[in-house]
Amino acid sequence: MFRDELIKKFSTLEDLPTLPSIIFELERMLSSDSTGIQEIAVVIEEDPAIAASVLRVANSVVYFSSMSGRIVSLRDALVRLGLQEVQRLVSAAAIIRAFEKLGHHLDMKTFWQQSLRAAVCMRMIARSAGAGVYIDEDEAYMAGLLHDIGLLILDQYFPDVYERIQTDIASRALPRPEVEQTELGLCHGQIGGLLLEEWNLPPELVAAVTWHNQPEQAPEDARLLASAVRAAEMITDMLEAEDETEEAMQQITGQPFWEAASFGPEAIASVVTDTRQWSTPVFALI
Repeated sequence: MFRDELIKKFSTLEDLPTLPSIIFELERMLSSDSTGIQEIAVVIEEDPAIAASVLRVANSVVYFSSMSGRIVSLRDALVRLGLQEVQRLVSAAAIIRAFEKLGHHLDMKTFWQQSLRAAVCMRMIARSAGAGVYIDEDEAYMAGLLHDIGLLILDQYFPDVYERIQTDIASRALPRPEVEQTELGLCHGQIGGLLLEEWNLPPELVAAVTWHNQPEQAPEDARLLASAVRAAEMITDMLEAEDETEEAMQQITGQPFWEAASFGPEAIASVVTDTRQWSTPVFALI
């Protein structure tokens, strides 16, 4: 079975990407009341490429301030963006860097743009969830960012399998998860979930990535997050295709997640608008 082959590959690969240590370091520092902005800046500056990415985002049109002008120090970027936002940006930049050498068939720039857009969309969803519905913003962001990471694993370590699936998708005009399930016995969401298990990420996050194509199959405590990822992916696909027609919006608003999370039509429209606006600055991380 392909699943067994995949697990064996994970246990023997020397170049399998690991979750960057800076993510854990920042999480530890931000959980301490005694950590100051300068200390956090010093840690980020240890990786000049990530520091430069954060500065590019801070100086983007969306964040730019005519009063403070262009900023050149990471400390000023932390003040402008806020510590939680910087933590998300650093985590995203570090993960992108960890996978930068991967890819045989995938266009890496397009892949990460779609992933970052999904992450931003998930953050907007978490912020806008209705009364009595709680979705952790950081977990939502990571679920969006990593939801298709299984595609990278397939493309890098099983390029022939990836190419065969691409051919079948084109010839049979079937959804990717359906073709993958038929060919491999699991889809790219489940492949990504196995990697996140290797990384010891929280079970709810692992389940959301694993089942984002089939959220109804997710464990009950992760079903809402998995459903949110599915809705965010649809919004991301619509924005990527620049296809904001009434029909496309109806497909999105018809997702069960919105009712479960107490979203009305106006709130859904706001998520789409905010995702469009706030995605562009984070593309500077690529």
